[in-house]
Amino acid sequence: MRKQIWKTSIAVMVAVLLMAGCGGEKKKQESPEDLPEIKTGVNLIVNAGFEEWNGYKPAGWNMHIFSGKGNKLNFYGKSDKTRNGEASFYLRGLFDTQKWMVAIQRFPVRPGYEIVFSADIMTEDIKQNKGQEDNAGVYVRFFDKDGERLTDRYFADAWTRKRVDTSDWKRSEKKAEVPEGAYTMELGLINQMTGHIYFDKVSLVIKDRIDWESHDAKFITYNWFEERPFPPEDMKKISRMLEDIAKDAGLKETKGKINYYLYPDEETFMRILDRPKYKTAARWDRKELHDVLSFNDHEIIHLILYDLGFPPIGMSKGLVFHYRARYNDWDMHIRTKRYLMQKKIPALYKTIHPDKWRRLDHTAVVPAWASFVGYLINKYGMDSFKELYAATSEMDEEGPFSVQFKDVLGIDFQEADRAWRLYIMRYQGDAAADTLPDAEKTP
Repeated sequence: MRKQIWKTSIAVMVAVLLMAGCGGEKKKQESPEDLPEIKTGVNLIVNAGFEEWNGYKPAGWNMHIFSGKGNKLNFYGKSDKTRNGEASFYLRGLFDTQKWMVAIQRFPVRPGYEIVFSADIMTEDIKQNKGQEDNAGVYVRFFDKDGERLTDRYFADAWTRKRVDTSDWKRSEKKAEVPEGAYTMELGLINQMTGHIYFDKVSLVIKDRIDWESHDAKFITYNWFEERPFPPEDMKKISRMLEDIAKDAGLKETKGKINYYLYPDEETFMRILDRPKYKTAARWDRKELHDVLSFNDHEIIHLILYDLGFPPIGMSKGLVFHYRARYNDWDMHIRTKRYLMQKKIPALYKTIHPDKWRRLDHTAVVPAWASFVGYLINKYGMDSFKELYAATSEMDEEGPFSVQFKDVLGIDFQEADRAWRLYIMRYQGDAAADTLPDAEKTP
């Protein structure tokens, strides 16, 4: 639980922030009344290896109808195809299955804790036929005190990587944070596709909660350990940057706040996040940043722009570095001009597909896209650029991207590429303004 009494140094720091306009108050302590008892740090799954059976049903597991109508149920049962032990559990769907069964276990939970769930999974000829969902693996769902789901936006609140085709035994793992209002959770084994999926060594662990100190600002919540407070000057700088970007990009509000978790050292970071080595951890879908650095503008800008969409990575990186250049006094046009003269920047249409992007020299193409994004915003306006950004969300092919590019901006993508290059070659910025440090050349 968050502490009610702050040390004098913490209180002074927050007072300074409030006077500086960073805003917000310390989060109130949650009451444990009426919350269920939970066990942390141990595997909660009963009969995790499916060694015990009650006929065709594995002991400790309940079989429930998950979806569908009709008389044709999917198959389930015991298999001697195992990763460990003598048995595993399988779910099998046919092309004409009408009703889908899942194997579940339910447990009490408390908001703010993190869960880690996993299983050994093998598949045989898994495919999605007409009318079927593509859900095959382990999922979790959270319920309130009345037994209602907290959100039904997706079939589950978290799930392991979906499997298709035929694959040998592999371990799948996923983490999720228990949301506010959660009282119980359900872990389920599901297959709504045609083919077999096998499960063994299922695990669900609730990790001990960390007592974070916290401070709310407009678009972000800062979290830190008592022994290493978040520097007030960095909170102030980040908050001002986010508010400025939100205003420039027309983001009056965002879908959930960013949570910036500051760890006291790399050892604590690796222990809590269960990482073999230190590397900044950004969870974009949950708007979380975990770091030992108290100012990470790169990931923070990605997180504030998350709600705008998911265009090809070049455009996404380009917009982030467009803003990074603004706050770090970098001249992306000058950097790009140098690389153009060295013939290091390919035609931009060749950078759209993720496989092609991975093979490129990012020291050249990232500044190039930042320059191109700035050029488009300056020439066509932020509103038109945002429309393009959203219209090309989830696209990874040059053809569809080019179609949307012309529909939105009224100019062919490759023609705009050529016009931008001519603009850059004529650009008269000071070469001394190329101050992008070596550490920032490859994002």
